[in-house]
Amino acid sequence: MPLVAGIDCGTGFTKALLASQTAPGKPLTVLGKGRVRSSVNVDQAATGALEEAMKAAGVDRRDITYIAATGFGRYGLSFRDIAITEITTAARGAFFLRQRPGPVLDVGSQCTRAIGVTDRGKVNTFKSNDKCAAGSGMFIARAAKYLNIALESVGELSLHAQHPQPISSICAVLAESEIINHVSAGVSVEDILRGIHESLAERAGAMLKRVGLGNDVMFIGGVARQQGMAEALRHKLGVQVTVPEDCDFVCALGAAVLGLQRSAVKN
Repeated sequence: MPLVAGIDCGTGFTKALLASQTAPGKPLTVLGKGRVRSSVNVDQAATGALEEAMKAAGVDRRDITYIAATGFGRYGLSFRDIAITEITTAARGAFFLRQRPGPVLDVGSQCTRAIGVTDRGKVNTFKSNDKCAAGSGMFIARAAKYLNIALESVGELSLHAQHPQPISSICAVLAESEIINHVSAGVSVEDILRGIHESLAERAGAMLKRVGLGNDVMFIGGVARQQGMAEALRHKLGVQVTVPEDCDFVCALGAAVLGLQRSAVKN
């Protein structure tokens, strides 16, 4: 029984997922997951995430037969067997979860991606916003730090907004100036956070429309854990927005799925 690791070397967090299948054509089974904060040492972060996944799965490093790396730091992982783009793994992981084609929105620490997925789980087309932090999760993290709130509480606080205040600038520096002005004007933290979410949702929506919006979007990545962002997308786009369980592990899952396929060919 092959045991494959999918490791997503993201800019914010590194995620590892262990999966196997009893035989070709049989359903893939996820055995364990692990997540640690990323660092300049890609191998160290990946090893930490992998150790957490192995502990959860009750397996040893020697049991792993193949390692597929994805994410921003994938080429820096010295013990990988294959490196796969995060766009490809996002598409494959999302397709594995819902078993049908459709658009995928991946919002991580550094960038936002809208991906069109075919009926075979492959990338049809994609658009990416990776030129400025104002379009990513990193901007939300910086805003939370300025507002002196825990990042984990952002999603819940956003849901309680009464009068959201949009952030119009696409530049992170100018957007922070807008936040400062809102604070000075007495705008509530909840309204500021929902304004940030709605601004990101509007930009993400423009990208999704370019890849084919449809009526059902799968929302993945670390920012998908924020309920307020998912609600802002539903409000702005007027479509169903599905957030899978462990939404930030979808790229690692896609890497494991592709790793199992490559491992089968190799053997």
